[in-house]
Amino acid sequence: MKLKYSFLYLILFICTLYPAQNTFFDGLKDQLNKEQTSVPEKFKIFNELTEYYRVSDQYPTAEKYVQQQIELAQKEHNSTEEVKALVQKGIIKLNQSEYAKVPPIIDAVHIIVQKSHDKTAALYTEYLNIYYNNSLGEYENTIKLIQKVLPSVEKLPSEILLNAKLNYLLYGIYTAWNDAENATQYAKKAIVLSEKSGNKNMLSSAYSALAVCYSFQYEKTGDLKDLKTVIEICRKAVALYHQFPGRVSAYAHAIALLNLANYYLSFPTITPEIRQEIQASANEILALTQHTTLNQANQAGALGILSTLAIKDHNDALAEQYLLKAEKILLTQKPVYYPIMITVAKNLAQLYAQQKNYQRAYEYQMKVTEYSHILFDEGQAETAKRLEAQYQSQKKESELRSLTEKTTNLKKEKLLYIGLGIIGLIGAFFMFRSYHFKLRYSIERENKLDTEKHEAEMQIKLQEEEQARLKAEQELLTLQQQKLQSEVLASQLHIQHKNEILQQLHTQLSDTDTDINIQQIVKGENRVDNDFEKIRFTIQELHPDFFKNINERAQQKLTALDLKYCAYIYLGMDTKQIANLLNVEPKSVRMTKYRLKKKFGLDEHTALETFFQGIFSE
Repeated sequence: MKLKYSFLYLILFICTLYPAQNTFFDGLKDQLNKEQTSVPEKFKIFNELTEYYRVSDQYPTAEKYVQQQIELAQKEHNSTEEVKALVQKGIIKLNQSEYAKVPPIIDAVHIIVQKSHDKTAALYTEYLNIYYNNSLGEYENTIKLIQKVLPSVEKLPSEILLNAKLNYLLYGIYTAWNDAENATQYAKKAIVLSEKSGNKNMLSSAYSALAVCYSFQYEKTGDLKDLKTVIEICRKAVALYHQFPGRVSAYAHAIALLNLANYYLSFPTITPEIRQEIQASANEILALTQHTTLNQANQAGALGILSTLAIKDHNDALAEQYLLKAEKILLTQKPVYYPIMITVAKNLAQLYAQQKNYQRAYEYQMKVTEYSHILFDEGQAETAKRLEAQYQSQKKESELRSLTEKTTNLKKEKLLYIGLGIIGLIGAFFMFRSYHFKLRYSIERENKLDTEKHEAEMQIKLQEEEQARLKAEQELLTLQQQKLQSEVLASQLHIQHKNEILQQLHTQLSDTDTDINIQQIVKGENRVDNDFEKIRFTIQELHPDFFKNINERAQQKLTALDLKYCAYIYLGMDTKQIANLLNVEPKSVRMTKYRLKKKFGLDEHTALETFFQGIFSE
C-alpha cells in the first residue's frame, strides 16, 4: 500500500507540475510577441528557447527560433546575436550529423566577426569551431582550441555559461579517454560555473557528468561508499527539476532519472526502499515523455528498467510486456535508435530462451543480428561522413593557412614599404633643414671666408711649392746615394779582383819552377778591366738598384762573394769565364750557382741568368 500510495502521489505531482512548466515557456513565447518587449529581452528569450528545444532534441522548433533571431539581429545590426544564432544553427546540424552543412556556417560567422570586430562574437565563433572538431572526434585539436580560447572567456563575466560549456566539453573528452582525474576536475568546474550562470538545465547535465566520473571509482574499487556518492550526486541532478520548475528540460531530467535508476540497479541487493526509488524514477520518465516528442529512447530505457525489476520478481510475463512495449515505442522513432533497440531485442531473446520458447528466442536473436548489422552500417556511414568532413576541414585549414601566410607576408611587405617611405620622408625633411641651415650659414660667412680663403690658398700654394722642392732634393740625394753605393760595391769587387791577381802573381813569382808570362797576364787583366768597366757602367747606369733588388729577392742572406757571382752571372759570363776570373775550378762555380738557386728559392730547371734578367725587366 505504501508503494502504491507513493506512486500515486508522484503521478499527481507530475500532472500538476506540467501545466506550470508549459505556462513558463508559453509565457516566454507570449512575451516575445508583445510590442513593449525590448530588443535585448527578445534576444535573451530567443537564446533560452533555442537552447531549451535544442537540448530536448526538438530541432525543427529550435531552428524556427534561430531563424527569427537571425532576422531580428540583421535588422538591428547586432553582430553578436546574429553569431550566437548561427552558432546554435551549426550545433543543431552537428547533433544531426549533418557535418557538410557546418563549414559554410563557420565561414559566415567568421565574415561577420571580421567586419564587426566584436570580441564576444569572436568567442562564439571559436566555440562553434571547437564543437565542430569535437563532433569529428578530433579530441586533441579540440583541447588545444579550448585552452586557447578559455583565458578570454574567463575574463568576461557575462559569458559564464559559455565557460561552463567549454569545461563540459573537456569533461566529455577525458571521459572518452578514461581519464577519471581530469574528467572529474572539469565536471566540477562545469558545476560551479553552471551555478553562477543560473542555467539549471546546464547544471543538471553537469551533475550527471560528475556522477559518471565517480562511477569510475566505484567500478575500480567496488566499494558501496563510492556508489552512494554517485547516487547522491544523481539525486542533486534530479532535484533541480522540481526545485526550479520550467528551468530544466524534460529531456535532461529524464536522462538524470535514467542515470539514477541505473545506478540504483548496481547495488548488490535491491532493498524495498531502493526498489521504490527505481520504480518511481522509471514511472516519472514515462510520465514526462508523454508530454514531449522525440523521447522514445528515454521511454524505452524506463521500460527496460521496469522489465529488470519484473525479472528480479520472477514475473516474466510483465517483463515481456515492458520489453515489447519498449520495442513498439522505439519503432515509432525515425530514424530508429538501434543501440537501445538491440538491447531490448537481446533481453527479449534471453527472456524467451529462459521460457524455452526457442522459436521466439530465435526470432529476436535474428533481430539482434539484423539491428547490429544496420547499426554497423550506420556507424560506417557516420564514420565516412565524419572522415569526409575531417578531410574537407583539413583541406580548408591548409588553404586558409597558406592564404594567411601570404596575407601576412603582404602585410609585412606593405609595412616595410610604408616604413621605408616614412624614413625617406624624414630623411628628406632633415636633409632639407640641413641644407637650408647650411645655406644660410654659408651666406652669413661668405664675405668673411673670401679673404681668409685667398690668404689660405696663397699660403698652401707656397707650402706645396716648398714641399715639392724639398721632395725633389730628397729624391736627388737618394739617387746620388744609391749611385755612390753601387760604385763603391763595384769598385770593391774590382779591387778584390786586383788583390787576387796580385796574390796570384806573388805566388807564382815565389815558385821558381813556374814559368810566368807577365805580358799575357797583363793583357788578360787589361781585357778584364775593360770588361769590368763596361759591367760597372751597365750596372750603375742601367740598374743602380741591382744589388739592393737581388738582396730583397733572396730568401737567405747573401754574402759579398754571392753578390760578386750574381753580378758576373747577370752580365752573361759563363762558368768557365767566372772560374778564370776568380781563379777557381769550374766545379766550384757550378756549386756556387746551385747554392744561389737555393737562396733564391729556384728549382733546378730555372737558370740564374733568366731569373736576374726577369728581375730588371719588370
